[in-house]
Amino acid sequence: MKFFSNAVGGLTSQHIDELIVLAQEEGREWYNMGILPPSSGNAGVMCSELVNFMPYYKETLKKAILREVPTSTSSSTIKPLANLNIVVNPGNGAGCFFADLLSDLGANVAGSIHCTPDGTFPDTFGVPNPEKKEMVEATVKACEAVGADIGVMFDTDADRSGFVLPRTIEPSTGARSDYEALNGNRMIALISKIFSKSSPGCTIVTDSTTSESLSEYLQDELGLNHYRHVRGYANVIGKAKELTDGKKANAEVAIEISGHCAMKENGYVDDGTYTAVKIIGLLARMNDAVGDGEHGSLLDLISKFEEMPYEEERRIQVTDGSLETTTSVFNQLVQSLKVMCGDGSVEDWSVDEDNREGVRLRLSSGGHFMIRKSLHDPVISMQVESVSRDEAQEKVLEPFLSLLKEHDSVLDYSALENA
Repeated sequence: MKFFSNAVGGLTSQHIDELIVLAQEEGREWYNMGILPPSSGNAGVMCSELVNFMPYYKETLKKAILREVPTSTSSSTIKPLANLNIVVNPGNGAGCFFADLLSDLGANVAGSIHCTPDGTFPDTFGVPNPEKKEMVEATVKACEAVGADIGVMFDTDADRSGFVLPRTIEPSTGARSDYEALNGNRMIALISKIFSKSSPGCTIVTDSTTSESLSEYLQDELGLNHYRHVRGYANVIGKAKELTDGKKANAEVAIEISGHCAMKENGYVDDGTYTAVKIIGLLARMNDAVGDGEHGSLLDLISKFEEMPYEEERRIQVTDGSLETTTSVFNQLVQSLKVMCGDGSVEDWSVDEDNREGVRLRLSSGGHFMIRKSLHDPVISMQVESVSRDEAQEKVLEPFLSLLKEHDSVLDYSALENA
């Protein structure tokens, strides 16, 4: 369970502990005063009726869409999404209501799939995850079947979203084809594009694993500030709020490459449906702007964002299961990597000094690799981004494997050998 408030954004474990204590204290006081029914007891509260928050929540999203897609119509029958064909795929999770919300605003959602919130996840991709290849493929297939303008994916509790967009739109007929995923670095690029217009020069806070080319795109092309923080959506959101509250930056967006996204305008709430509101709003505005008979893909808006062809994340297991061993080996690896950069033994590497997690090394070709240690598990993660698999193998994996072999007795690095 997660809690958010406008005052602090996402509540930390300490905040939640304090909230529990406060609820117990208030409950006892209200019980002693006779405000609470006797059935509640002196340390708990029994609700006398079910509180349905969903109508209020859906109304806030409806109002957000109406803000995103201005219309001259002032009646209660506003349909700002009337020209959009949208496939929603919540994987039978908590985001199923979103299809109904879009339908109420005029969108055609007839091609949506897995919109029964019964917890029986689809056989084709299991637990919904917008990063999962199988979920993307199922959404692409559904979009192709109806020629959708966009596909929207949510994870189980809808705090993460991902999208599917047509790469090709036939000029004369508007037929959509060649659907591709919009997630990871791509999604961050498009969200940032939105805020480059509405809040020029603002700051986008991401986790540490975003690409080198994303930083270049945000800073050089969009004129924004990019702040890479440690991985973990709560960390990213907390840093964005800290920067804004401390007047060190105007951090409009806190977004993790996994799809977790929180925006200042929405109280820094980690909400995949609100992210979808921003993307769909952009699509609706773009369609209105180009006029009848003209067509464009949202992917065209980020055409200047250059993506690396090869990107992989691998995990190195610490075989004795000890966090102490994990920390010790990790620190030795970090030191060895820095020495290799400093003495010039690997010409293509340079240390990224503006890094706040693990160690991140830039490649002369424009890619990078980094290693991070898990806080809770005996695991060291390695991420590689490169112009090709061959370069990743030759310039990164082979030199790094030589270091790992020095710790043969405590590391299982077979995932790298089979990369």
